[in-house]
Amino acid sequence: MASKHTIFIVDDEKNILNALTRTLQSEEREIVTAENSREALEKLKSMGGADVVISDNRLPDFSGIDFLIKVRQLYPATIRILITGYPDLESTIDSINKGQVYRFITKPWDNEEVKIIVKQALDFYDVLRDNRSLLKIARQQADLLKTVKEKYPDISGAEFDKSSVYIIEEKVISESLSDFMTKYYREEHKNK
Repeated sequence: MASKHTIFIVDDEKNILNALTRTLQSEEREIVTAENSREALEKLKSMGGADVVISDNRLPDFSGIDFLIKVRQLYPATIRILITGYPDLESTIDSINKGQVYRFITKPWDNEEVKIIVKQALDFYDVLRDNRSLLKIARQQADLLKTVKEKYPDISGAEFDKSSVYIIEEKVISESLSDFMTKYYREEHKNK
């Protein structure tokens, strides 16, 4: 079973934190909250980051946009969502340009819409994580091919391209691809 997703919610109003926690809670998720950005950054540091961070735009210590910019700098893989009761064009453009905000949620929100937005954000996070894993595998294979070519100069690049028979670090690659196949093609992979 895959590990739980971590959702971090920052808002200075306890009732907002409680409402969002109730709305987003599930067995596959861990919800962590903070009432200001300083507390949130300390908790994020102790946790090593979160999958999704949801922040109110009006925090007591600094703006949600500034907080999400800091989150982006420290944890670039984290998906960032801004909640605002006062959407305006300037703050929207600021959020997108500086904080690379994934989505906005306006107050008052619709619970079902929030659930959908967060589900899409978690799916997006998973796709990006898996892409990074596959890219790492491709880089490892390229590095190993380069090493083999340097060690055995008699083997030409054309022979590699034609045959596609050379297997490098088969166990590592097989395990990584098996995990990927199980996650995205569960039924088809079981039948094989």
